[in-house]
Amino acid sequence: MSEYIISINDKKKKVFYSGNSKISVGNDEYECDLVHLEAQNYLLRVNNIFFEAVSNKLDNERFSILINGSLFEIEVRSSLQEKARELLQQKESAHHKTEIKAPMPGMILRIKKNVSENVEQGETVLILEAMKMENDLRAPRTGIIKEIFVEERIAVEKGAVLFTIE
Repeated sequence: MSEYIISINDKKKKVFYSGNSKISVGNDEYECDLVHLEAQNYLLRVNNIFFEAVSNKLDNERFSILINGSLFEIEVRSSLQEKARELLQQKESAHHKTEIKAPMPGMILRIKKNVSENVEQGETVLILEAMKMENDLRAPRTGIIKEIFVEERIAVEKGAVLFTIE
């Protein structure tokens, strides 16, 4: 049995192919056949329902498929390729430094996090007062606060680097 990770319009599904025209998606099992007609045209049978399909290979993993008038962008990877991709993404994000800049001029009212603290995506790191309104500046991603370049009750200009997340 082969296991694949199929992403259809950015939604991932595990697909198991047993080699005897049967595939499993989650708890559902389907009997499938794919017949190549000509060029990029195929006839797809799923549980005795037939579909016309046109496939266009975009790169090694990505395809655009037109099935009965509906267009899908699909990525196909083996489970091993998917694990390797996830590990690479984790490694990149672990060493990726993100600078958060002031979106407008204002005054730093409160700093809610300290250097070396973990922060979750969407968590408030500091509060900036601008035009008599308090604005929560939130972490754009999960990580660790590496540096804080401002202090409370200090005015900042638009575009000033406030803190970094790694």
